Amino acid sequence: MKCFFKLIFLIGILPLTLARRVQFYRKDYTYIEEFDAFYKLHWDLFGASWNSAFLACDDEEATLFYPKIKGEWNLVRNLTNNMAETPNVTDIFVGLHDEFGVGEFVTVDGHPTPSPLSLEETGGHLMFPGGNCVMLNIETGMYRTGSCVRDPDHPLPFVCKKVETEFCPTVDRGYKYVKSLKKCYKVNERPKMWDEAMRTCYMEGGILTVIQNEEEANTIRKMMKGDSHYFVGIRRILSRGEYYTVKGQQRDMVFQNERRDRYNEAEEQNADCGAMYNTYTMTTDCGTRLPFICEMEVKD
Repeated sequence: MKCFFKLIFLIGILPLTLARRVQFYRKDYTYIEEFDAFYKLHWDLFGASWNSAFLACDDEEATLFYPKIKGEWNLVRNLTNNMAETPNVTDIFVGLHDEFGVGEFVTVDGHPTPSPLSLEETGGHLMFPGGNCVMLNIETGMYRTGSCVRDPDHPLPFVCKKVETEFCPTVDRGYKYVKSLKKCYKVNERPKMWDEAMRTCYMEGGILTVIQNEEEANTIRKMMKGDSHYFVGIRRILSRGEYYTVKGQQRDMVFQNERRDRYNEAEEQNADCGAMYNTYTMTTDCGTRLPFICEMEVKD
């Protein structure tokens, strides 16, 4: 992992998806042109309950999949067929539930579902009534209801879905387009260590932001909350060595409006990563957990 990040710093690699507008969300999502959306099949322990599946998709800023139009359920079978080894499971959790116990199933995006559950327009039909969460048979497209909690040793797979947005070369609605800078920015409030933050931005097709000028600093400041510190794309390669941006530039070659306080002691042994506070940049411990800011360039 360390070699991966050093490579980015030394030669200034940027994801190729930034070069032009493309149908892209994350490297682990698949774009299906027929439905103009992005999908990811999860086959992991997050499927131990409906709630954990929902939260796993939400963590990726997607939604727990359920078929909205006729034939959409078929894509799940195609995703599973592309796996190297397909476990012997036929059902997946889908984004339909009665977790609130009101006696009526609703979708994860708040739409009512006819009761008793029968979504004939999507190719699905209800079987084996009982339970508050809905499963879909990936071979037949038929639904059944059951318990929202699984045996941890036998989790259910599920699919996360992301739909398209405008301007930015991604469907991630967290990215906000700034026309004057020709960039998209995303402020991620979920604290992570610097390496984790960089990997998150990279997986989304971006990088930790590199502030080039005062206009950019002021623009980003308006997106930030309160007095929080945010990781940005600056890191020292070697202990007590020079600082570089994730674009391969030495730190003194980009905009600097430095704040000198206890977070910005350049001689501090662990102050190897860059952060932003207000419109100031500083250095801090890479191992601390901070929110962070991603960016991606928009090419005409």
